Amino acid sequence: DPQIQADNPGLAMPDKGIVPVLRSDGSGSSAQFTMWMSKQHPALWNNFCASVGRATPCGLTSQYPGFGGAKLQNGSSGVAGYVSQDYGEGAITYVEYSYALEAGYPIAKVLNSAGYYIEPTAQAVAVALMQAQINQDPGSAEYLTQILDGVYNNADARSYPLSSYSYMIVPTQVGGVFTAAKGSALGTFGNYMLCEGQQQ
Repeated sequence: DPQIQADNPGLAMPDKGIVPVLRSDGSGSSAQFTMWMSKQHPALWNNFCASVGRATPCGLTSQYPGFGGAKLQNGSSGVAGYVSQDYGEGAITYVEYSYALEAGYPIAKVLNSAGYYIEPTAQAVAVALMQAQINQDPGSAEYLTQILDGVYNNADARSYPLSSYSYMIVPTQVGGVFTAAKGSALGTFGNYMLCEGQQQ
């Protein structure tokens, strides 16, 4: 593609087809990627959606639209596994950074608002997420969900703009099937996930 070559001057680009590998199932990574596309590149995203028969404007979706020669794989392990195999040469996908690291394949740097191409390292994501907000309007259909516009447009040169996070909604009172023992187990898991588990 001439545009890819122009954006990578001096780099010898192979004459090979690019095979998109997409999630066949609904996923949070699809939702986060499509939300970023809809906010940061709405014209491109809407044109793509229209070309594959999706209604526009095309916002967030957890079911990425399949098309043409794209390969569909189930789960993050499925897309990461396909790209990392020999038959996956020329393949490209979107996946959580940990899967790319585990599979040992290269990742794309993304241009941030400060004009720098940044990898999704823990530090770059942490800097970007300093601008995350929570919808605090109880009347909103998206009450208590993340607002990532400030993350996408963070002016800090160290920020990775395609950053997001996972969160848990948990009961805070004993009642029904939620017992004190279950609360203790959930608290232990939450503490591990937020602290020691982050090292993995």
